[in-house]
Parts: sequence; structure tokens; C-alpha cells
Amino acid sequence: MAKIKQLNVALLGLGTVGKGLVSLLKENEAEILNKHGAKVNIVKIFERNADKLEKFGLDRNLFTDSMEDICGDKNVDIVVELLGRIHPSKEYIESALRAGKNVVTANKDLICMHGGELLKTAKQNGAVLLYEASCLGAVPVINTLKNNFLGDEIKSIKGIFNGTTNYILTKMTQEGLSYEECLKEAQALGYAESDPTNDVEGIDAAYKLCILSRFAFGLDAKFEDISKKGITQITPQDIQIAARLGYTIKLLAIAKCGDGKLEMRVNPVFVSNNHQLSKINGAFNACTIEGNYSDEITLIGRGAGSHPTASAVANDIMNFAHKMGDVGQRSLKKAKMEKDGHMKYYLRMSVTDRAGILSGIAKIFGDNKISIESVIQDKNDNPDIKSLIIVTHMTTSGSMAKALEKISRAPSVQSVDSVIEVMG
Repeated sequence: MAKIKQLNVALLGLGTVGKGLVSLLKENEAEILNKHGAKVNIVKIFERNADKLEKFGLDRNLFTDSMEDICGDKNVDIVVELLGRIHPSKEYIESALRAGKNVVTANKDLICMHGGELLKTAKQNGAVLLYEASCLGAVPVINTLKNNFLGDEIKSIKGIFNGTTNYILTKMTQEGLSYEECLKEAQALGYAESDPTNDVEGIDAAYKLCILSRFAFGLDAKFEDISKKGITQITPQDIQIAARLGYTIKLLAIAKCGDGKLEMRVNPVFVSNNHQLSKINGAFNACTIEGNYSDEITLIGRGAGSHPTASAVANDIMNFAHKMGDVGQRSLKKAKMEKDGHMKYYLRMSVTDRAGILSGIAKIFGDNKISIESVIQDKNDNPDIKSLIIVTHMTTSGSMAKALEKISRAPSVQSVDSVIEVMG
């Protein structure tokens, strides 16, 4: 019989995900041993209060509140950081890596902002840093990029990277409710925080897009280079119009790489009902990876919560059982950012219903080399005003910005109410 591998883990944090990981390792102990020939032993738990361990039926002797205690323990093979936030997690991980400890983390904020330097520290000290759980919970995007695109060039990644916003948009689509009503329901169910800013303004999705873009393209993607627009201005009218045109509105994170230039954004998108991403509902996440030869591959699953995130952390731990720790992180080249993105647009504007208004708007578009695909006139809350809906052909964000600046000052245009990207 092969010798059983002993993987000794120091766990930093016994919160929601930490408790989920402890439960998973206990419940799946026999499966892990049978599948991997390994036994995972939690030998230390870093917490502020030892009473927390007893509350969850854990041995009080596992308690420590000292990183020196963990870093100086030769029996610790892997440090699992589940504290969240950037500080002091960054300092704890750095000390563990300098001590030669392998590290697994689910900390998306930290990996987004400081992943490059932490990977460098790991390499300098003969250690490995794994972070699958930092992106989409149980959805194995990083491992897929590592193992399934070895001979192909990745052209783009796009997806639904935030379950809270997807839940809200799904409820708005299926029940015709307002954004405010759906947000309150999401908060009551625990999907949204009392301060939902990071979710609804696209910040959370941008963290994940930054991490995956570095890994997919080998370019030093920066969080501040990502254009971000949330879902707070999406209205039931936009939802209804999207459905009439054969689309569903989703908050997408999108990264494209071509000719050495990287284009990154997070914003609401009219997604064609023929595309897989339009069918991802509720709190589920999804990522579509497009390869030069492989075309599109879509991964779907739960992107947050105790069990999905704990599952991703456990998968990273199991990599060490097979000496597969290295995630294959390439040396990052400096990214040349493409600021002038290429896309189609949906516009909804309130206009005075009089002759010549459409021709005037069409001229502004034409002057900025934007062609119109379709035009619809819709009702407006004001009986003296009409909603003019325009879908354009492919153009650049720069051209659209110039056109919108002139359209907003046109005498018959009361307001530009909605501008949304169109995909498919």
C-alpha cells in the first residue's frame, strides 16, 4: 500500500468559509484518502479568541493568535488564508511565504491588488501561492486556463462574475420589479450586504476580472485600468425593451486581447438570448473563455458562499498532494491598454415628438462614423415625450462619447436615459 501523504494545514480565520472548509475536510476525509492518498490535518487555527474553536466543536489546543507560532512550526506545510481584506492578510501571507510555507487563499481583493508581488515572494522562497477560490468560488476558471488552453491563444474572457447582481437582474427580468425592490429582497436573503456598493457598482467583478486577465493573457492588468459601470440605473423599461429585441440584460466582466493591447470593462450588457450567458440566472456565476482554435467554453457554478468557496480551497490543497502546486503563472509583461473599446450600443432617450428629430440624431451619429442598426419609438411616462430607442452597429467608445455629448445638447432631446453595450 502506498504511503499516505500527510498535509498539515494552518488555517487563518474561522469565519463562514473557514467553517465550511473544516466541515468539508471532515465529511470527505475517506474520499480524499481514497482519491488522493492524502490525509489533510488542520494543526493550527489562527483566531482572536480560542472560545470560537470550542463553539464549533474544535480542539482548543489548535488555537493560536501568533503568526510567528505558525511560521516557526516545521510541521506546517500549507497556510490557508481565509481572513479577507487586504491588511493584515497581506503581511501574514508574506511572512508565511518567507518561511517557505505554501499558501492557499480566497482573498480576491488582495490577489487583485498585490498578487504579482506575492507570487514573486513565493518564487524567491521556494514556496507556492494558489488562489483558485479568489475568483468564482467553485467554478474552476484558473485550473481550466492552466490545463485546457496549453496549446491555444486566449482571445477573450467574459462572464457573470457577481452572483448578487445576477440575482437582482434575474428578479427584475422574471418579475418586472424595480432595482430598488430586488435589492431589498437580495439583502433580506443575505445575497447583498447592507452596503452593496462593491457588488452593484461592478467593483467585485472587476477584482476577479483583473486576476483572470493576468492569468489568461500574461499581461500586467491593473484594477484601475478597468472601466466600471454598475446596475443601479437599469430600469424595468430597459429590461422589457431588451426582451422585445431578443436580449437579456446581464452585468458582464469582459477582457479582450488583440495585437498586444488589452481591453477590460465591467458593465451591463444586452446579451443575445442565443448566447449561453443569457440563460445564467439567480446567484450563479459563469465564465466564457474564447480560444483562437477552441472557440468558446463556458463554465457555470456558484461563485460565493461557504460550500462553493471551501470546495475551491480544498481543490488547491489537493494540488499539493500531487505536487501540482505551481499554477503556471507566467512572467507578466506590461499591458498596453486599449481605451477605445469596440462594441454595439443600445440607447434610450426621451425626446420631444416632432418632425425631424430622428434625422438630426442620425446626422450626429453619421458625423461620428456610427451607423444605426434599428430604431424604435416607445411610450414615455410623460405623454408629451416619447422614448426613442436606437441600437447601433459596432463602433468605438470614443466615437459614442463624442456623439452623446452632441445628442444631449440637441434641442429636442430632453435626456439620454440609458446607454448599454449590446453583445450578439
